[in-house]
Amino acid sequence: MKYILLIILLLGCNSQSVQADDSPTPMTPTPEEPTSTIFEANAALGRAVNLGNALEAPNEGDWGMVLEPHFFDLIQEAGFDSVRVPIYWSGHALETAPYTIDAAMLERVDWVLSQAERVGLNVMINVHHYNDLYDDPSAHTDRFLAIWQQLASHYQDAPTSVYFEILNEPHAVFNDEPELWNDLLAEAVAVVRESNPTRPLVVGPVGWNSWRRLDDLTLPDDPNLIVTVHYYDPFPFTHQGATWVSPVPPVGETWSGTRASYTWDNWSWDTTSTSTETGTMQVRYEQGWSGLYLHSDQVVTGYERLELTLSGDVQLNVVCGQDGLPDDAGVRVSNTGSQQYSIPLADCGAATGLTDLALISDVPESQASYELMRLELCNATTCTPLLQSEQDAINAAFDSVSAWSTANNRPIFLGEFGAYNPADMPSRIRWTTAVREAAEARNFSWSYWEFGAGFGIYNRDTNSWRDDLLNALIPAGN
Repeated sequence: MKYILLIILLLGCNSQSVQADDSPTPMTPTPEEPTSTIFEANAALGRAVNLGNALEAPNEGDWGMVLEPHFFDLIQEAGFDSVRVPIYWSGHALETAPYTIDAAMLERVDWVLSQAERVGLNVMINVHHYNDLYDDPSAHTDRFLAIWQQLASHYQDAPTSVYFEILNEPHAVFNDEPELWNDLLAEAVAVVRESNPTRPLVVGPVGWNSWRRLDDLTLPDDPNLIVTVHYYDPFPFTHQGATWVSPVPPVGETWSGTRASYTWDNWSWDTTSTSTETGTMQVRYEQGWSGLYLHSDQVVTGYERLELTLSGDVQLNVVCGQDGLPDDAGVRVSNTGSQQYSIPLADCGAATGLTDLALISDVPESQASYELMRLELCNATTCTPLLQSEQDAINAAFDSVSAWSTANNRPIFLGEFGAYNPADMPSRIRWTTAVREAAEARNFSWSYWEFGAGFGIYNRDTNSWRDDLLNALIPAGN
C-alpha cells in the first residue's frame, strides 16, 4: 500500500484559551491548505514509527534513549511517512492548579516537531503513561484537561501535519468502567476543539487500546476523529523476556504463522499449551483441577453448541459461563484415543451468552495431557473456531476492527505493534510482515513500536538499520 502525504486544513483557530504564563511562544503559523477528509488525514499518516523510550521516560535519557536530529533524516529516507511521539506530560506539569507544564518540556517537543517538519514527516504527540489518571480518574480529571488545554493552545498554529492523540492505552479503572473513559474523552475533545476546531484527533478504547474493546468506545459527535488500536497478539511471543511484565513471559516462543492460536484470551491456570505446525494445540495439565480457560471480553451470542475433538486419554469437565464460570455447571468428558464431542451450551452453563469457557481436569491430584484438534462454537448453519492458525488470528482480529470501522464510519490507526528483541529474528520478521500486510490490506495506517530501543528496527550501537526487520515494514521498492 502506497501512501501520499496529504495536507489538512486547520480552520478558524480563534480560541480564547489562555496559555500558561511560563510557556514558550507557540510555533509559527503555516499557511492554510484545502480541507481534506478524516480518512485522507489517516491515509497521510501512512507508515509510521514510534519514537519510544525517549520522551515517555521520567526524563529523556533515563531509559537510554535520547532523540537526535539525524534520527528524523533516517526515518524519512527509509520511507516512513510519520512519527508517533509518546510523551510523559504528567511528569512535567505542576501537581496543583493551574497544572502548568514545564517550559523546558514544551521547548523540547517544539524541537521534535520542527525536526519532523524539516524532513517532511507527519508527527503525532500524545499523553503517555499518565498512571495516576488510569488509577483514579476523578482525582485527575481537572489536571488532565488542563494539560490538554495548554497543549492545544500552545500548538494551535502548529503545521497541519501535527496530530494529537488524547491518551495512550486507557486501562486500570477505565477497563472496568469504560463509560468513565468515554465521558472524559468527550471532555478532552471539547477542550482541544476550543483552539483546534478541525485538527485530526486520535482516540482509542480501553483495555490498553485493545481491538477487543472497540464496542465499549463511545465517540463524541466530531467528524475529525481517527480511532486507534494496538496489537501485540500473541502476547507470550511479542513480550517474551519483558521484565516490566509480571510474571515475565519466558523466552523461546516462536511464530511461524501456521501454528495453533486461541481466538480468545487465554486465562488458563496450571496449564501449558504448545502450538503445533499443523494447527492443533498440545495441552498439559500440571496438577489436578488445572484448567484451560478461554475468555472473551464481549458476550458472544447466537451459538447453540460447543464442538471439540480431543486426542489422548483424559477426563475433563467442560464449563461454560457468562461473566465467569458457574460453580454448578459443566459436562463431563472421558476421552480415549481420538473422539469428537458436541456439547449444548445450555448443558455446560451458558444458555443465553458466552464469555468464559474452561476445560478443567476432572482427576484430582494428577497430571494429564492431550491434543486439542478442534474447538468451535456452532449454530445450525455455521461454526466459529476458537482454535485457529496464527495467521488466521491476525486476519480475524483485523476483520473485526475493519467491520467496526465500516459500521462507525471511522478510519483506523494501528498505533502500536511490535515484538521484543529476545524473540528470534526470523519469527519477528514473519510476525511483523504479517501484521503490516494485514493492516495495509484493510487501509489502516500504522506505527511500529519502536525505533531504537528494545523493539527497535534501528541499532543505535552500530548506527545501522536492522535491514530484514526494516524490510518487513518498508519492503524494497515501496
